[in-house]
Amino acid sequence: MMRARPVPADLSLTEAAARWAVRLDGDNVSDEERCAFEAWRNQSTEHDAAYERASAAMQVLDAAPDDPHLDALRRAALRYQPERSWFGMTGIAAALALLLVGVGVFVAVRDRPVASLYAKGTADYVTRRGEKLDVTLPDGSAITLNTETDLDVAFDGRQRTVEVLRGQAFFNVAKDPSRPFVVVAGGKQIVAVGTAFDVRLDKKRVEVMLVEGRVVVENVAPSSTLPPVATQARESVHLNAGETLVATDKEVMRTAAENQARLLKWRDGLIEFDNTTLAEAVAEFNRYSAQTIRIDDPQLAKLPISGVFRTNSQRKFLEAVTSLHPVVVEYRGPDEFALVASHH
Repeated sequence: MMRARPVPADLSLTEAAARWAVRLDGDNVSDEERCAFEAWRNQSTEHDAAYERASAAMQVLDAAPDDPHLDALRRAALRYQPERSWFGMTGIAAALALLLVGVGVFVAVRDRPVASLYAKGTADYVTRRGEKLDVTLPDGSAITLNTETDLDVAFDGRQRTVEVLRGQAFFNVAKDPSRPFVVVAGGKQIVAVGTAFDVRLDKKRVEVMLVEGRVVVENVAPSSTLPPVATQARESVHLNAGETLVATDKEVMRTAAENQARLLKWRDGLIEFDNTTLAEAVAEFNRYSAQTIRIDDPQLAKLPISGVFRTNSQRKFLEAVTSLHPVVVEYRGPDEFALVASHH
């Protein structure tokens, strides 16, 4: 008879619960093992709750064996093989336990609650300054994150929700009429079914640029967590393809979007300026580089510049500025330059 082994003392509660879930999901579980599990589970309500969370996550994983998003997470988890075997688990089962504990998953399974190890209100996808990230969600929707962007994702059987905690992202939404796709940003929520749009959150300013389809932009109460759509009192603005909405604390403006292609070049790692003031161009470049450019002279700030630049090529941008205008670059330290008037 297989003898039940005790839970190693150095396992965390969550890890022990995940490993019990993996073991009990397998074949040939002995009565002694089941008794050992029940004894562990009955130690406290925390033990019972931890197992329920791990078991729910296991069920969702089993329900979506071919999900490409989960396959990627499983492959990542397999890179963290445990040094010892416990309960005779294979490397794959042990890696799956570590996936449940340490890597985290979110998947949408229709007509059942989401099993998520991500905490709401915290970022699931993050880019640092100068980085760009392409993400495919479990429903097939694609997101491109721009520099310094944090996204929080929560899917369930009724709704697909992404909160932009900061930054900018482009959404290409997979069609699913039964589950609206909701993007929350700065007290606004953008509701879509299948469409493509860009959302940028700058402090208290939200900009929504619709490329194709239709969306509804609504007010929601600002929150650090993802608000339920059905319970919010709100006003609605309907956007059509080619329109842009800009919302601040003081006003909401809807206009025809000019030069959408130019404004979306960031997805290809490019910035295009068209008779843009130097102040605006510098502010845009500063989003992508650890080295900040300053302009203290208000007259220099008004100078125009046009051209296409790579987001990671600050040097080329500075060379263009100094060749077009009587401006020189002053070194102010390892993380700062200044544009000043040339005396020649």
